[in-house]
Parts: sequence; C-alpha cells; structure tokens
Amino acid sequence: MDSEQTLSDDGLVQPASGSLSPASIEVTDEVILRTVKLNKYFGDKHVLKDIDFEVRKREVVAVIGPSGSGKSTLVRCLNGLEKATSGEIYVHGFKLDPGLTSKQLRPVRAELGMVFQNFNLFPHMTVIQNVLEGPLLVRKMPKDQAIALGEKLLAKVGLSDKRDAYPSRLSGGQKQRVAIARALAMQPRALLFDEPTSALDPELVGEVLKVMRDLAYEGSTMVVVTHEMQFARDVSDRVVFMSDGVIIEQGDPQELLTRPKEKRTQAFLERVLSTLP
Repeated sequence: MDSEQTLSDDGLVQPASGSLSPASIEVTDEVILRTVKLNKYFGDKHVLKDIDFEVRKREVVAVIGPSGSGKSTLVRCLNGLEKATSGEIYVHGFKLDPGLTSKQLRPVRAELGMVFQNFNLFPHMTVIQNVLEGPLLVRKMPKDQAIALGEKLLAKVGLSDKRDAYPSRLSGGQKQRVAIARALAMQPRALLFDEPTSALDPELVGEVLKVMRDLAYEGSTMVVVTHEMQFARDVSDRVVFMSDGVIIEQGDPQELLTRPKEKRTQAFLERVLSTLP
C-alpha cells in the first residue's frame, strides 16, 4: 500500500494507507475503482445490469445519461451507500463485500469522498466544524493538524471568510463548495460526485464547476455523475453513457459527444447538446 495520505501544497489529493482486507484478484496500483458484473435490484426493478466499470488513478470519468438510468445508484454502490445485489466491487484492489456492516464500511468510505446533490451539511455546525468532522473522528487526525488542513481547503474553495458561518447563512453554491472541502478533508483516493450542481440555481453552478475543474487539472481521481455536458466535454478524460441500467458506450469525450456510435447515445445527445457552445 502507499504511504500515509497527505494534501500537497497545491491541494492535490495524495494516496493514503488503507485498513481494508486485500481482495483475491490482482489489481494494479493504477486502478482505484472496479466493478465486475455489478447488479442492483430495488424490489422487482433491475436498476444496474452487469456493470463492468473501472477508474484509474488521476482519471476523471463523467457519467451521463437520462434520469433513471442508474448513474446515481452506481456511485452509491461504489462507496457502500447502496449494497449490490450481485457482482463485485473493488476499491484500490480491496473487495467491498455486500455483507459488511456500516462500521466495517467506514474504512472504504474514508477512501472515497462523496459529494451529494443536496450538500448534506450538519446545520448545527459551523463551516469549519463540518470540514473537520471526518478528519477528527474517522482519520483520528490531531486537532491542530486537522484545523490547518481544514483552513487550507476552505481557502482552496474560496470560503476562508465563511469559516465560522453556519450553513443556513450560505448560498447553495457556497454550501456545495463546503461539501467539496469536507470530502477533500478525508484525503480520499477518489472523489465521487452525484450531480453536484443539479440542486443549484443556474447562476451558482459556475462557482462549483470551477472548483471541480481545478481538482481535475491538479490530478484528482474523480467520478462525476452530471448533466453538465460542457464539463464532461472539456474536463473529463472519459465519458460513460448509461441508459436503462446499462453502460451503452464510453470513450474519449470529444469522440463520444460528437460522434456517438450507439442510437440511444445519439438520441440522448440530440436532446441535451443543443445549447452546448
């Protein structure tokens, strides 16, 4: 495993040592996330169908597709928020067993920073307290070190002046930037974004996307479920198109978004790309 994870001077997420049990399959250090024949049912509804998915170190993967295609369920399965019905999930070569308890899942979730649609900040905590919660309680980081890290991350997302504010005093864009800082504070191997701008007013989307662009350019490993096609085109290394619980096609952003091979991809992009510059 890599040495203990740190945040570099430029804010780049660096590898950390994990506390998970090794999987039986061979996985290179470059593979951060992998699913093999992943299936998920909600009752009789088959939401994910034999998903084979892989994300490598420093890769930015944009997952696009119509509502109900299984995109959010996929990222929620990756960090154990949803338990797979069948198939295999590996986090940096360690198998995420569906039988793990919430307590056993904590080391996995510590490796994967999650940013949700609706921020999920603790309303009774200040901005800095929200950011420090994970490093102090999960990573067991010394308080002075955690505070220094939290302040560095708040500066990174442009919110140093909101350090002692409560979430109720923040705009939606500011809340989401705090949520990103909170995810980074766990110093994860990868960041998972579940439609991070969908709950924002249009004028606030840009400030969140700028932070995400900066993280991508600095080399963070990211999986981004998004409807922001320009972000997918300009920032991601690979675009994955999902529909009806299946990965229909994936590839280079410019190639897939301008010359999709599959009819379902073509039909989706015809609807959503009409306003793309």
